[in-house]
Amino acid sequence: MHPRILLLGEAPGDQEVKQGRPFMGPSGKELDRWLASLGLTREGIYITGVVNSRPFSIGKTGRKRDRRPNQTEVKRSAAMFDWELGQFPGILLVPMGNASLQRLLGNHAKIGELHGQLLERPIQQFDKATNSFRFTKEKRKIFPLYHPSYSKRFKNMQSIVDADSRKLKQIITNKI
Repeated sequence: MHPRILLLGEAPGDQEVKQGRPFMGPSGKELDRWLASLGLTREGIYITGVVNSRPFSIGKTGRKRDRRPNQTEVKRSAAMFDWELGQFPGILLVPMGNASLQRLLGNHAKIGELHGQLLERPIQQFDKATNSFRFTKEKRKIFPLYHPSYSKRFKNMQSIVDADSRKLKQIITNKI
């Protein structure tokens, strides 16, 4: 497998668990739209998430509701996430949303400040011995995007999301 980019999400949701594939719910439709605008297909990318099991809470109706993964869940999945990123050195990392951006760059990183910018920085890796994250010596190219579900919920962000997508297409096309 030789993906053009690595898309980094948060965690599987209800539909992803049921179908066994990433981004299969409403945000998956938005992701497919983005990919088409980039001239990519799911076969040309690699998708993973910060957490590889569904984090949920039980709502007032007694049904499972997706929620953001907590730090314990992020650490539990860290070895696999780090291994996956290590399989693709030099490939552009595209974190979608705060969860994946903060897993790479630390909790100070905010998608609202960094979206649509090509960054080159060390990323966090989990150190099992200390049960904490440390930054790598090597730098990785990172292009943060808002999560597809964000632009689905907040239609006023669509022009910003589309502008970021056009920048990403330039980067992919120019192989920066």
